[in-house]
Amino acid sequence: MAKLTGPIQILSGDTLSSSSTQAHELGQMGQTPDGRKFRYCKAVATTVTGDCYSSAGQDAQFEAMALQANAAIGATSISVTIGTTTVAANDFDEGYLMVASGTGIGQSSRILSHGTGTSGQTVAFVIEDPLKVALTTAGSSTISVVKNPYDDIIIQATTPVAQTAGIAVYAIPAGEFGWLQTGGPAACLFDASVCAVDTLGVAGSTTTAGAVRVAAAGTEIIGNSMHVVPVSAEVSPVFLTLD
Repeated sequence: MAKLTGPIQILSGDTLSSSSTQAHELGQMGQTPDGRKFRYCKAVATTVTGDCYSSAGQDAQFEAMALQANAAIGATSISVTIGTTTVAANDFDEGYLMVASGTGIGQSSRILSHGTGTSGQTVAFVIEDPLKVALTTAGSSTISVVKNPYDDIIIQATTPVAQTAGIAVYAIPAGEFGWLQTGGPAACLFDASVCAVDTLGVAGSTTTAGAVRVAAAGTEIIGNSMHVVPVSAEVSPVFLTLD
């Protein structure tokens, strides 16, 4: 059963460090006494302070996978036939498994562990919450798995591959764990666009990876500019509203 927990209280200095050893669950929210919000993450490459980061891109081969064997009510191990993408053991740990269609549709749980597999092989995903509705091959149950949105964060691309995860406040070395800011006043790198206070909102840049800009139609708004006219290629304050 998923544990109920709230944000942890952290100091500003806590956000300016990293570790090769995981200290919190991925996605754990931390809040400083002044109300700024942060999420615990793992970096693929060394982060750049002030840059915008997104979740890892998701692979369609892990969507609506065929159920390999029936799973009864109360089961915590779900066996699926994976697509053409090889999966490394535990790559989806702390991510989520969801019943995409068929019998038991709509159920979801955090993933605790899983094995490795290559194209068309069977992989068993061990989940945190026992099934409440049985899954059956006859009922055409299909399974999707997704990485934790704070696992293997990447620089926000000009054409986003996933939702925004947060703003880097410290250079987290590749493969290490640290904090991304998701709420409150944050230092963000702007691109060539300008943005007035509290108008239109701020989104990831469509021209400079890792930068932000005035939000355009169809872009994900991550906050509001706190300066009247931010300067191109400079860091300006943004009030983040991701959390």
